[in-house]
Amino acid sequence: MKVSRREFLIVAGGTAGAVAAGTTPLVRRVLPPRRRFWYQKATAAVPTVCEMCLWRCGAVAYVADGRVAKIEGHPDNPKSNGRLCARGLAGVGELYDPDRLKRPLIRTGARGEGKFREATWEEALDYAARALLRIKEQYGPEALAVFGHYAGDKWFVDYLAPAFGTPNAAKPSVSLCTTPREVASNLTFGRPLGGHEPVDWEHTRYIVLLGTHIGENAHNTMMQDFAAARARGAKVVVVDPRFSTVAAKADHYLPIKPGTDTALLLAWMHVLITQNLYDRDYIAQYTEGFEPLAEHVKPFTPEWAAKITDLPAEKIVEVARDLARYRPQAVLVPGRHVTWYGNDTQRMRGLYLVNVLLGNYGRPGGFYLAVAPYVDEYALPPFPAAPDSGG
Repeated sequence: MKVSRREFLIVAGGTAGAVAAGTTPLVRRVLPPRRRFWYQKATAAVPTVCEMCLWRCGAVAYVADGRVAKIEGHPDNPKSNGRLCARGLAGVGELYDPDRLKRPLIRTGARGEGKFREATWEEALDYAARALLRIKEQYGPEALAVFGHYAGDKWFVDYLAPAFGTPNAAKPSVSLCTTPREVASNLTFGRPLGGHEPVDWEHTRYIVLLGTHIGENAHNTMMQDFAAARARGAKVVVVDPRFSTVAAKADHYLPIKPGTDTALLLAWMHVLITQNLYDRDYIAQYTEGFEPLAEHVKPFTPEWAAKITDLPAEKIVEVARDLARYRPQAVLVPGRHVTWYGNDTQRMRGLYLVNVLLGNYGRPGGFYLAVAPYVDEYALPPFPAAPDSGG
């Protein structure tokens, strides 16, 4: 409906007068009938998987007039629990984006000219296969390197590369994101942490986020788990140079000097050990090497750390004592993108050791011991190469 400026002013003036008089006759006469929303026209609810990030939450796509009108989380999916993040909800926009590539393109001009033609999938696959075989025949299979990322990269990195005969397969994103925490976990616990952070959010009562931007860059499941823990009354400490979204909602915000996180972790270990606040029974039963650690952290007092971190020594002690008060239902969350300053593996070892002193590894409110489901391997022929991609 098109409304002229004059008609708009008449409606606005009439509405103001009608409101004063207690009636709205002009609004009823001029405004169009109420529109039907997508959920009133939806003819199908199709279970699907969100493809907006690697987490791949279960979702439901609602179809109206032959098009997807809305995407929501699937209520029975353990990752989405009926909710999607902003990226997932924006999936409809990506699906119908006019610039979205829907067919293979083959370049017809010189590199950089931007000239392409559409091709069928069969033509595109044959084109790529011939190019790969030419490289193999001329330079050998090792001339090909395969880099993967995202949920479907296993077929390329773990199957295509060895079938082709190249050991050069890797997932660079892992080294930029989680490698330090996985190496540190192996050194500390004898096993990797795993892709899904095994924090027992349901029972934890004290959460320390050290450079972990929950609420800004976290997977849907973790965000929901964290929000639910906060709603149940869990205390939150945020250690971050930046006043992040979650820092604004924290019980304690520690604006640490960049690059000094390890000093803070050493000071927390010092307080827990020298003030006998750690879980002595847990340490005696499940750990080795406590005495060398206790000797090592003696000089790393809160006063020493305060000069390095720009944090008050009193605040360092206060948080350490809180951690002890709530143990083992207190946890320092190992985040993602932990490649920061060059000492990342040692920093993550320090983070895990504080958790160990709290006795929370393998206990409610700390870290649960994740066990992956057993799935039989595919029956595959022998490959000429066996790359170790990691991740």
